[in-house]
Amino acid sequence: MAGKPRDMERNEILAILTGYFVLLALVLFSFQIGQAAWYIILMSAIAWFAIEARYSRSGLGNALKIGAFLLAFDFIFENSGWISGLWQTYSQFHVGVVPIQVMGIAFFGGAAWAMYQPRKFDFVHSLLDCAVFGFFGALGEWLLIRQGLFAYHMWWTSELAFASYFLTWVLLHFVRYRIFKG
Repeated sequence: MAGKPRDMERNEILAILTGYFVLLALVLFSFQIGQAAWYIILMSAIAWFAIEARYSRSGLGNALKIGAFLLAFDFIFENSGWISGLWQTYSQFHVGVVPIQVMGIAFFGGAAWAMYQPRKFDFVHSLLDCAVFGFFGALGEWLLIRQGLFAYHMWWTSELAFASYFLTWVLLHFVRYRIFKG
């Protein structure tokens, strides 16, 4: 790893994130850790945020707004799915169906994500970014199901979870580049 994280190309950072996501998935696949999974994912999001905040040249203010947007969007989406009977989460601490840890993950992870994005829109990077976060979001839910922390009901599937994560990241790219520029 040459230099500071900000010196790396965004695609290199995406590759490092992908590697970390694979490592995290292997841990969640290999060990039954229950509620600790929420905290490991939350600590990962906070650590990523701290790294990005330390080295980012992008505006922290806009990044925090994007984190708040993702938190609000996720809160509405998750509770809507729960009310519709599509899924259920299991956590010691939650608001509606949304674990408080997930609220932190959305806020800190969303803000870190916003800071790691290139200043100018790059279609190829954005497409790869949406695919990576879509895939690992759906895989993460499948692993949380294995941990006993999540359940799908009725017609909801991992394929639909992938599509919803992918489209959420498309929305985040729109918010990042059209609403909160810079």
